[in-house]
Amino acid sequence: MRQLRPCVGRLVITQRTTGVRDTGERGVCGEEYPFGHRPGWRILFEPGRDDGFSPDEVELILEVTGEICPDVADYEFKSVLRWMSDFHRGRFAPAFPPEQRATVHEPATNSIPVETPP
Repeated sequence: MRQLRPCVGRLVITQRTTGVRDTGERGVCGEEYPFGHRPGWRILFEPGRDDGFSPDEVELILEVTGEICPDVADYEFKSVLRWMSDFHRGRFAPAFPPEQRATVHEPATNSIPVETPP
């Protein structure tokens, strides 16, 4: 079964650590471009690093989710300098909402109730 392909605004998660990204890092596709006779995709990762991917690299390295961030889906890639400037201005922030995590001050939403002994 072939996985989904990236498209502008589609969210991805890395499945392998490389020199540019860590396993489990979230990313969003910001551009589809010709890569020889095949498509290629530019992905922006949460910490602001970016990388390009061939179809083979997508299959090996990325989990392409079915989720599309509507705030990024209309993005038009102009240049790498503009891309990084847009990132620093918060243009891609909607693709990376803070993850919900329980803290010592908040109970986890999936916690199992514990009975208190009498």
